[in-house]
Amino acid sequence: MVSPSLIGRSDVLRHLEDEFRSARSGQGRVVVVRGEAGIGRSAVLDLAAADAPGMEVVRTCGVESERALPFAGLQQLCTTLRADLTTLDSPQRAAVEVAFGVTEGQADPYLVGLAARALLTGVAKARPALILIDDAHWLDTPTSRALAFAVRRLDAFPIAVVLTTCTDADDEFAQFPSLRLTGLSDADGRALLRTASYGGVDEAVLSRIVAEARGNPRDILAAVDGVMSPDFAGGYGVVGADTGALGERIAGLTGAERLALILAAADPTGDPALQWRAADVLGLDRQVTRTLHDQGWLRQETRVLFVDPRLRPVVYCLATSSERDEVHLALATATDAVVARDRRAWHLAVATTGPDDQLAAELEHCAAHARRRCGRGGEAAFLERSALLTRDADLRSARLLAAAVAKFDIGSASAAVQLLAAAGLGRLDGQVRRCLGRQHARLAFVDKRNGPAAEQMLRAAEELRRANEPLACEGFLEALVAATYAGRLGPGTGAFARRTPTDWTRDGRTRDLLVGLTARFATGFAASHQLLRPTVRAIAGRDGHHASKRWLGIASRIAADLWDDDLWDDLTSRTVDIARETGSLMKLPYALTDRCLAELHFGNFDTAQYLLDRIDALTTSSHGPGFPCGALLLDGWRGAEEAAHARIEAARQEAMERGEGIVITTAGLSAAVLANGLGRYDAALAAARDVVADDELVLYGWGLTELIEAAARSGQPGAAESALAALAERARAVGTDWALGLEARSRALLADGTEAERLYQLAIDHLSRTRVVVHLARTQLVYGEWLRREGRRVDARVQLKAARDRLAAAGATAFTERAHREYLATGDRARRRIVDHRAQLTPQETSIAALAGQGLTNPEIGERLFLSPRTVEYHLHKVFEKFGISSRRALLRKLTPDVAGEHG
Repeated sequence: MVSPSLIGRSDVLRHLEDEFRSARSGQGRVVVVRGEAGIGRSAVLDLAAADAPGMEVVRTCGVESERALPFAGLQQLCTTLRADLTTLDSPQRAAVEVAFGVTEGQADPYLVGLAARALLTGVAKARPALILIDDAHWLDTPTSRALAFAVRRLDAFPIAVVLTTCTDADDEFAQFPSLRLTGLSDADGRALLRTASYGGVDEAVLSRIVAEARGNPRDILAAVDGVMSPDFAGGYGVVGADTGALGERIAGLTGAERLALILAAADPTGDPALQWRAADVLGLDRQVTRTLHDQGWLRQETRVLFVDPRLRPVVYCLATSSERDEVHLALATATDAVVARDRRAWHLAVATTGPDDQLAAELEHCAAHARRRCGRGGEAAFLERSALLTRDADLRSARLLAAAVAKFDIGSASAAVQLLAAAGLGRLDGQVRRCLGRQHARLAFVDKRNGPAAEQMLRAAEELRRANEPLACEGFLEALVAATYAGRLGPGTGAFARRTPTDWTRDGRTRDLLVGLTARFATGFAASHQLLRPTVRAIAGRDGHHASKRWLGIASRIAADLWDDDLWDDLTSRTVDIARETGSLMKLPYALTDRCLAELHFGNFDTAQYLLDRIDALTTSSHGPGFPCGALLLDGWRGAEEAAHARIEAARQEAMERGEGIVITTAGLSAAVLANGLGRYDAALAAARDVVADDELVLYGWGLTELIEAAARSGQPGAAESALAALAERARAVGTDWALGLEARSRALLADGTEAERLYQLAIDHLSRTRVVVHLARTQLVYGEWLRREGRRVDARVQLKAARDRLAAAGATAFTERAHREYLATGDRARRRIVDHRAQLTPQETSIAALAGQGLTNPEIGERLFLSPRTVEYHLHKVFEKFGISSRRALLRKLTPDVAGEHG
C-alpha cells in the first residue's frame, strides 16, 4: 500500500529534495512542515528519510508529556545523536550539564544554543546530515529556543533540518521557511481510496468519505478501514466505534436533534435531498438540522457531512434500537424504489426485526445489484440479511449457505463458519446438505492446507458426484488442487488423481482442467501436457468465461509447470488484478505468492519482496496461516546464508506441525538453490534429491535443474543423467525456450569439448528469448566456468561478466559472488567492482523503474504494484533525476550494473 503522504504530496517532496540537494553542497537548510493532525506530517518525514541517499539521517520527536520539563527535548535529541558532550568547549559543556541537571546552577541560553549547534554540526563531519524533528510543537520552550538559535546558524554546513508542527502560532520556528500540508483534492482522495481498498465500494459512499474527511489522509483511511471490513460490506451496514466521552455530549441533545443526527449517520451516501425527505417523514423541523450545524455536529456542502468523520459511527452506535429502526424506515420511505432499489431494501431490512418473506426475497434479488455496486462484500451482507428475515427453514438454510459462500470469498472465514453453523440448524434437503459439506471442507482447507482438509474436500466432491450435482466436477478439481498443497504430507496427488472420475458428460474449462490435472498426477507429465496446454491458453484468452476467471490461480501454476514464461506472466498478473477488483481476500495471498515467484524468476527481486510485504500484511490482518513459499525461494536466490537457513528451518518445523507438504518441498528447493549459489554442491545435491522425491507441480521440474548442476559438480554423473532424462522428457514435450534452454544447459554440464560448447550456446540462445533472466544468467555463469577451465580466459570473461552483471542487477548475491570469483580467476589484471546504479534508488523506485524499462505504461505498473498512476509518475520523475536521463529507453541500460576498474 502506498504511503498516505505520497499521494498529492509530489510538490512538497520535490521541494524537500531541492533543499537536501542544497544541504549536500554545504548550504544548510531548515524547513518547517505544518499541518493538522492526520494530514501526513510524519509520513512525509518517513519518505524524506527513505529518500536521502548519501546523508546521515537522525530523527527524534517532541513528547507531549515532557513539554513542561525544561530541556527534556534537547536531552532526547542528544541521546538520538549519540552526542559526546566531552567534545564541546568547556563553557558549552558546563551549560549543557546544568540544563540536564547534572550540575547545579542556571543554564545560559546562549551557551546551550551554541552547544546545540556544535552537536548538530558534529553529525555532518563525515557526510551531509538530515535532522528530522517530528511534533516540534510538543518540545519544551527552552529546547525550542535553543534549536531555533542553533539551526539559524547552520548556513555554511552540509545539514538539512526538517521540523513538523501542527500549529500556525507565532512559535519559535515561525522565522523559518515553511511548507503547509493541506487536504487532498477529490481526485487524490479517490486515488488514496483505490490504493487502500480491495473490491468495490459504492461510488456515492466514496464521494461522501472524501468530502467528509476534508482530504485528511488519516480520516480517509480510517473510513476505508470500516468500509472495507466484512461487517460494513462496502457501504451497507455499520462498524463498531469507541463512543468515549461523546455519550454525554449526545445525551444533551433534544429528542428531535438526536433523531436528526442519527438520520445523518444512517445514510452512508450523505444525499441531502434524501435526508430532507426522510426528515419530513419523521416530522423533523428544518430548524433542527440548522441547530446541529450551529453546534458543530454537521456541515452541508453538496452532501450532508459530519464535521468530524469519526462522529458518524459513534452517533449510530449510541442510538437505541428503536431510534435506528425509526430512522431506517424513514430512509426507506424516502428512497426511490426504482433508482435505488437495493438501498431501499437495505433500509427496510435494518428496520425490520421479525420474519418478512417478501422483504427477504427482495434482498436476495437485490444482492446481485449490490455486488455490482459495491463488490462481493455488499452481496454477502444482503444475502445474510435475507436469510435472517426468512421464515421457511429450508429456504433460510439455503440463503445462509449462499451468504457463507460470499463471506468465504471476501476472506471473512469466521463469519462464514457462523453462517454455516446456523444453516445446519435447519431442515436440510439433500442438495443443501451436500453444498454445506463442501463449504465446511473449503473452510477446513483455509485453516490448514493439509491432507485431512484435502481428504474432506474429496469426500464432499464424491457426495456431489453420487447425487449427480453440477458442482461435483468443480469439487473434485478443488480437492485435487488442495492435495498439491498437502503434498508429501498428505495422501498424495497420485492417490487423489486415481480417485478422481474423468467421465464427465458436460464440457467446459473446469472439466478440461480436471481431466488434464488428473492425467498429470495419475499418468505422468507426458500424458497431460497436450490436455493442459490448450486449456490454460483458453483460460488466458480473456473470453469472459466464468470458469476462466475462477481457475486463473491453478492455471498460472500449470503454466509454470509447462515452462511457459509468457503465459505464466499473463496469468499471474491477471490473477492478482481480478482478486483485488472483486475483493476476494481469500484468494489474494495465493495470487500474490504466484506473482512473487514469477517476478523472482524474471529477475525482479525487489518487486518480489514488495509482494511478500503485501502478503504479510494481509495474513496478519486476517489472522490466517502464512504463505512462506515466496519468501523461502527469494531467500535461497538472494544467497544470504544465515537468514535463508533460519527461515528454512522455521518453515519446515511449522509446515510439519500444520501438515503443509508444499512448504517442505519449497524449503528443500530453497536450500538447493542456496547451496548451488554458494558452490556447496554436495549439500545442494542432497537438498535437490529430497525435492524430486515426489513429482509435485512446478517444484519437481525446478528441482531437477538444481539436482543436475549439483550432481555434475560433485562428481556424481549417474544421478545427473537420471535427472536429465526426466527433464528432457518434459522439455521435448512442451518445446518452450525456457524448457529447451534448461535442458541444453543441463546436457552441457555433462558433456565435453565442442559438444559442451554447442549446448551452452544453444541454451543461451533459447533463454535469451525468455523472461527468466536469472536462468539465462546462471547459464552464462556455468558456461564461463567451463570456458575458464578449458583455458579460454578471454572468452570466459565475456560470459562471466554478463552473468555477474545480470545476477547483481537481480540481487542474487551468492551467485554474483561466485561469478565474480570466477572472473578474477581468469587473471584479469584490473580488479573490478560492480557499479550498480540501482543503489541510488529506493526499493519502490527500483521496482517501478524495472517495469517501466520493460515497456509497461504507468497504469499497468500501478496495477502490478498497487499504486496510482500519479504515484508511478512521481517515482519515475525521481528515477530520471537520479539517473540523469530523460526517457524510458535509457532505463534498462542504467538498471544493468556497469563495471568500473579498481587498479591497485
